[in-house]
Amino acid sequence: MIPYPKDRKEAVIRRIRTLLLDPNTPRGAFSQLAKDEQIPKATIYLWKKEVEVDLISKDPVKGTPAHTWSSDAKFQAVLATASMSELQLGEYLRTNGILKQELDNWRITCSKANDRSGETTSKYRSELASEKAKSKKLEAELKRKEKALQETYTLLVLRGKAQAILARDKGVE
Repeated sequence: MIPYPKDRKEAVIRRIRTLLLDPNTPRGAFSQLAKDEQIPKATIYLWKKEVEVDLISKDPVKGTPAHTWSSDAKFQAVLATASMSELQLGEYLRTNGILKQELDNWRITCSKANDRSGETTSKYRSELASEKAKSKKLEAELKRKEKALQETYTLLVLRGKAQAILARDKGVE
């Protein structure tokens, strides 16, 4: 590989990064960049791969399975893809390792997030009520068991003291 001046290489890498981050980058943009800069395509694609690795290492979402993404990352993906064409969407999905069905499910979830009258709200309210009742029942049971444990401890201590007193009295006689 031909050594290139540092400032020129950095300028080309900045253009590569811009092309990678732009969802509207046309097909063949990297080949055109190679022609414009008079740098072999292989070198441009090698630098492109380096930039991709760098982007993935800086973005915790890229390179991780989509089902492990945070809620915010999923929402950002829904926002980013909302205005994309089918071609752009396909490229985005492939680049980020997202299934179309996953994205559709995230979009539905986002659209229902603030639905206060839907069945999901009533479902969550009933689940919350049952969890509160279960929690209250468990707390009452825990208090009962703590009291029983305290009583047992007290009886054992008293039994030990009574045996100590009896043993002392027998020894005195």
